[in-house]
Amino acid sequence: MDKSSNRAEEVSKDLIPGLPPELAMECLVRVPYQFQSAMRSVCRSWRSLLSDSSFIRERRRCGKAELLLCLVQPFSPPNTASKAVGDTETPLGVEEKGEKRASSTPRFGLSVYNATMATWNRVAFPQQQIPLFCECVAVQDAGKILLIGGWDPETLQPVKDVYVLEGSGRRWRRGAPMKESRSFFACASVGPTKVYVAGGHDEQKNALRSAEVYDVEKDEWSTIPSMAEGRDECQGFSMGTGLGGFCVLSGYATESQGRFRQDGEVYDPMTKSWSRIENVWPFPDTSPRGRTITAGDTRGSSRLRCFSTDRELQSNSQWESRDGWRKWKLDVEVIQLPASGSSVYVGSSGGESVIMIGGRRESEGAMMKTTEEKNAGNWSHVNDISFGFSTLPFSHASIYV
Repeated sequence: MDKSSNRAEEVSKDLIPGLPPELAMECLVRVPYQFQSAMRSVCRSWRSLLSDSSFIRERRRCGKAELLLCLVQPFSPPNTASKAVGDTETPLGVEEKGEKRASSTPRFGLSVYNATMATWNRVAFPQQQIPLFCECVAVQDAGKILLIGGWDPETLQPVKDVYVLEGSGRRWRRGAPMKESRSFFACASVGPTKVYVAGGHDEQKNALRSAEVYDVEKDEWSTIPSMAEGRDECQGFSMGTGLGGFCVLSGYATESQGRFRQDGEVYDPMTKSWSRIENVWPFPDTSPRGRTITAGDTRGSSRLRCFSTDRELQSNSQWESRDGWRKWKLDVEVIQLPASGSSVYVGSSGGESVIMIGGRRESEGAMMKTTEEKNAGNWSHVNDISFGFSTLPFSHASIYV
């Protein structure tokens, strides 16, 4: 039994006086997520239980966990700046109160769509705003949401900053900074506790080859070998399952900005080395960001879905790509988007592909979804996006709470 299980068993002994621990746990995991902030104030044992990642696992086992889609997106005009909340506890999903401020620089926030309850909210942040173009990544087993890198809102320079929000959504904290400032980089959670980053660009807009890995439990960054190529505006994802690889898809070199590479590189944590995988991105004029969904299959194998509005590409809709050592394999498929000509962003949430369709005005926008297993071309309408949340995100992550 792991440490978190022992801890959960210990705190469950006195959860509700007069009830056996098992029955008390059955009661508490069924309380909707929106009330968990108040639950933490009841007693020390409840606070300890809700702070433990095993509580979320138990909610998932009982089918009571709620799915949150977290989106790094610019505020819709007029721009909104939140008031600082300091170190006070701010529940995930509580909309921040702010004041209007005109600015030519976009202002970014972390928005949350609760797919279970079909509600939209914005997360309060200790600073006036989160870093522009930061990467959002969720580590489900650790119950954490991370915001990494991006631009400083004032200087517009890449940063090393890391902000961590517990899955219980009560408090932001500063994580250990990256070893190198970067933005527009590849980022992905691989395994239960590791987050990998690679590529992007530095303060001089030079494409980076460097890469590093963050241990969420230890709050430590370590440098890993650099990629063979510098890759700006690349996309990262996990390959395979378990201790799989970290794939950095496409991107471009400093001297060829805007011309996206067709290849990618995969880092193997076991051998601590990179290998190249060819012919995985067929759109030289388009960034893979917001256009790709991946799903792990077996060790070393993944499915990559490229979403496109170009019908001419459908004639070559499926192919297979491997690295030179034939260790990593991608089954690639092009999926026709249902909104040709519209501004769209495709993400993954809870085993489904989700498409956000941006509107011309703040009150416009829609969300659609399709399964990632079968009938991927059959899209169904989820809902119209709430007022103030229709701008297309830069990055996203989903987590069960």
